[in-house]
Amino acid sequence: MTRQAATSARTGGRGARTRERIVEAAVEVAARRGITGASMDEIAEVAQVAKGSLYYNFASKDAIFEEVLQAGFQRLDDALGAAGDGVSGRARLRAVTETTLRVLHDNPDLARIMAAEVFRTDRPWGQVLAPVRTSLIVRYRDALRSAALEISAEEGGADVAAIEAHVGELAGAGLFGAIAVAGLDWLLFHPDNTLAEVSGQILMLAHLGVVPPTRHAA
Repeated sequence: MTRQAATSARTGGRGARTRERIVEAAVEVAARRGITGASMDEIAEVAQVAKGSLYYNFASKDAIFEEVLQAGFQRLDDALGAAGDGVSGRARLRAVTETTLRVLHDNPDLARIMAAEVFRTDRPWGQVLAPVRTSLIVRYRDALRSAALEISAEEGGADVAAIEAHVGELAGAGLFGAIAVAGLDWLLFHPDNTLAEVSGQILMLAHLGVVPPTRHAA
């Protein structure tokens, strides 16, 4: 490696670490004040960088939080993809639920921001987040459908078309919202509960919601 290349690598490494510190500071500040209340001055102070360095790395506060949210939702989406791989039925629904709770538990400040932002449409980063949000909703929907198919098969027949009509993207969004709200309630007000206990409460509601349509008709 030439001296110039070595210098460039060191500079690039420092730059990446500075961006990480800024992102981490933005999450910390926004968890306390909300994104609207977070200021560039306070983010710079918490990150221990000059304000000029803040603007060197990010064009604006919106750019910082676009990166924060995109990385956070992508991390959750990747985790759900891995959790649901090769698993079906109730086991898949449980895996998706527990994985979401684990991600929220391990990233409590980020979890608050994500829960506040996921259903907002008035933010400048809305278009950027739309694809990963859609992917998340589909993962929750598919986990619910898989559980419903298993329940229906155990009762003598699985009407795939009826279940797909019964469990749509709104159901997926509902499961996502239920896990997010219950997860935050757990972190803030019931930290002594175990993940299994919280997951069990959510799954009880989810199982009631995916009762096959034929049983509803009866």
